[in-house]
Amino acid sequence: NYKMLYRPFKRLNKQFSNIRYFSDTVEIDESITKPKYPSTPRKQRQNRPIVQEQRKRNQELEEKAKQLGLDWKISCSTILHRYPIICKLPEQWELDMEYLDDKIESIKREQLVDELAGTPGDIMTKTNPTYEEIIKSLPFTPASRLTEDDISNNKRSHDRKLDSSLFLIVKRNRGDYSWQFPQGKILPEETFRDAAERVIDRAVGKLDKWFLSNGTIAHYCYEYPPELQEKRKLFGAKIFYTRCELFGGNVKLETRLYKDYAWIGRDEVKDYFSPDMVKFITTVLPY
Repeated sequence: NYKMLYRPFKRLNKQFSNIRYFSDTVEIDESITKPKYPSTPRKQRQNRPIVQEQRKRNQELEEKAKQLGLDWKISCSTILHRYPIICKLPEQWELDMEYLDDKIESIKREQLVDELAGTPGDIMTKTNPTYEEIIKSLPFTPASRLTEDDISNNKRSHDRKLDSSLFLIVKRNRGDYSWQFPQGKILPEETFRDAAERVIDRAVGKLDKWFLSNGTIAHYCYEYPPELQEKRKLFGAKIFYTRCELFGGNVKLETRLYKDYAWIGRDEVKDYFSPDMVKFITTVLPY
């Protein structure tokens, strides 16, 4: 019985060897808790210039808002991401490496065929089938990398640019700066995740999607024009971005707020946003 009672405490002592047990107190031997070897210093991550620029810009806007005694409008925006469906075409160095590998494998194959000649294992040919021969032997015809929407440049379809990421943007019913990711204000009782889901569902309907996180991935601040500051009694807006992945479904645009939508790639952001926003957005969007 004594041994059965002692064993758990023995295991506990092995896990916490720096603890010394007494009758009614516990003391910790700090000399044992110190690491035996000096820990290597953690490598400092260098911040990208865009991060430094955004921090400086946000700080200047915060100070300006404080001087004017005006508050901010807090909004959230949802970036709906359609991931790449097919691989990109290989670069030249990849083709060269593949050619070299094929050459090495071809030499090994010839040597093996010569060694197996005249034996029961002599069932191989000296050359591998070509790409054209493999394609011809398939029971189906491989689809083209270009779709009809690629050819017609239909940006309202996400069935294009299959080897790249696409992101959904919508066009507000207004004149200037009308293109944006679906966004809206955060209600008092909402979390960022709740607001992001409500905003995207309101803009394009309930799609099959998955949010990568309950938190945000970035935020952007901008200042209202003086007349709008006077009207709204607000200095500007802070937009917090959340990202989710598209699994399927068709867009059903909310026409009372928006008049158009598009699926765009990173290289097309400059066609829809101002230069300042392009610099910010391209650092936020994944490849």
